[in-house]
Amino acid sequence: MNSCIPRWTKLILGHPQSNGLVRSLFGSGLVVPLTYFFTLLETLCAIALIFGFLTRLASVWATVEFAITGTVGLTMGVGALTKDYALMAGAVVLLLNGSPLLSIDGLLSKAEAR
Repeated sequence: MNSCIPRWTKLILGHPQSNGLVRSLFGSGLVVPLTYFFTLLETLCAIALIFGFLTRLASVWATVEFAITGTVGLTMGVGALTKDYALMAGAVVLLLNGSPLLSIDGLLSKAEAR
């Protein structure tokens, strides 16, 4: 499953999950804490994007994450990770434009302009 939910579920059950990509990038010393640090950032950014709050800041994380996972997927021949380039393109659009129509950021900027 391509989601953070299984990682949180395993942590709650007392069986923390490590991420193979984190292990290959950072070594095996801190793989579980770093996995959950990145999972926490991913979860918070997803919530921010859903609510339209801090859209550009969350898009920075998404752009970096999807660039890394897409490139690793491409070099390792994991076809399922190449979809991350499309997700990265969407994150870049949000990073450049924000979401001025339907976001809390847009409402705050309109209120400051008055």
